[in-house]
Amino acid sequence: MSDNVAKNLKRWDKDHAWPEHGDEWNRQAAACGIDYSAWKESLVAHLIVPHVSANTHVLEIAPGHGRWTAYLAPRAGNITVVDLSPSCIAYCKERFTASTNIGYFVTDGTSLPPSATDAIDFVWSFDAFVHMDREVIAAYLKEIARVLKAGGMAIIHHSNVADLETHAQAKAEGWRAPMTATLFTKLALQAGLNVVSQFVYWDEQNKIGVPRLGDRITRLVLPPSP
Repeated sequence: MSDNVAKNLKRWDKDHAWPEHGDEWNRQAAACGIDYSAWKESLVAHLIVPHVSANTHVLEIAPGHGRWTAYLAPRAGNITVVDLSPSCIAYCKERFTASTNIGYFVTDGTSLPPSATDAIDFVWSFDAFVHMDREVIAAYLKEIARVLKAGGMAIIHHSNVADLETHAQAKAEGWRAPMTATLFTKLALQAGLNVVSQFVYWDEQNKIGVPRLGDRITRLVLPPSP
């Protein structure tokens, strides 16, 4: 287990109290100058609803206590939630006990379910890759390429720091990991994924997105085999 994986496991499985089950992370909304509930509604409308339907098999990486699972599960045909934290998986199992379309997988921090090869239509991860270093992200991107169907899409929220080589995660606001949009693109291409777009605001007109701490969202697709 890498140092970054071990620190994420300790932080999210043991140290973090989850006081609002993920909704404590509401400062992106404040940075956009809007109410948190409106920010969430905008995110769902722009990034989840267009990509998830009754025919979609979704894989969510690092659901935590199910902040976004609550929106994904009712729309998806099937959803597989993958988390490093056994306590988070246990919480989600209890929270979504009535949802029969959810499968659960405790990851080692870099892998996705072996049974998911070529089975996933849409991969989603928000507020998790922002804490992962380059080696962990590279491993996950290769796994995303493995599990996606040809033409399948992934939407990943990640950090984009100003000083990649000198950035110290332990001292960084928001515990942001050393990653940039340019490096993320490079790692995605190496994994066999195409970058469709990278953006700060999913609603450019109203400036609603993830402007806090320089974050980015990257939309990826697995191209058809040649």
